[in-house]
Amino acid sequence: MKSRATQAATLWVYLVFIFMYLPVAMIAIFSFNASEIIAFPLQGFTFQWYQDTFTDLRLLGGLKLTFLVAIPTALFSTILGAMAALALTRFPIRRRMLLLVMILLPFLIPKMILAVAQLILLSDLGIARTVWTIIAGQTIIILPFTTLVNASVLMRIDRRLEEAAYDLGASPVSAFRRVTLPLMKNGLLAAWFIAFVLSSAEYVLTSFLSGRAQPLSILVASDFRFNISPALDAIALMLVVANIALIGIGEFIRLRSQK
Repeated sequence: MKSRATQAATLWVYLVFIFMYLPVAMIAIFSFNASEIIAFPLQGFTFQWYQDTFTDLRLLGGLKLTFLVAIPTALFSTILGAMAALALTRFPIRRRMLLLVMILLPFLIPKMILAVAQLILLSDLGIARTVWTIIAGQTIIILPFTTLVNASVLMRIDRRLEEAAYDLGASPVSAFRRVTLPLMKNGLLAAWFIAFVLSSAEYVLTSFLSGRAQPLSILVASDFRFNISPALDAIALMLVVANIALIGIGEFIRLRSQK
């Protein structure tokens, strides 16, 4: 009986994975199809759609804007997440649980509600939607992830190392710079990679806060609504591969920091 239950659970897990990744596999197949029509049977193998993406100035401009948003967003969210993690794990602050809830709140609230709320706030304050509003909005929703990554690293650092630095006459700033920060660096790098991937893939919040500035995620979503082209499949596959690679690098760095 237990064996049948295990087999059924395993089969269910495989079906879930197939349901999740079969669309990605279909995108990969049609990105190499020689026909402009996304349908079976396949007409041949080609790299034409990948060449088209690198000659489309509009898409290249969206990709450039994506980097201009993702790099500072990852930087700000990583720094703020490290500061929040230090406050939660190293300092005897009052109402620690309340601070934790406030940090994790953007993760618990649906993005649509956060996006509408931020749009209303910007409108009431008379702030125009620019690249900086996208960066600010994305930093808020990515902050819980970077906080948890940095906190997981800090919780594994032996506090006796910091106490030994204090016993040897180091000030809190010196102990942090010479002991804690070097031990945190792998966690900071992992948090930055994860934040970069989340920022580059964010669509809901970006669509509300972007204004005239349209990153690649907005352009691709708009094109899928009106013109389904194999070139879009090529872009989607490249983004998936790049995000998987960055997440893999971040996870490798995080696991290395735990050792």
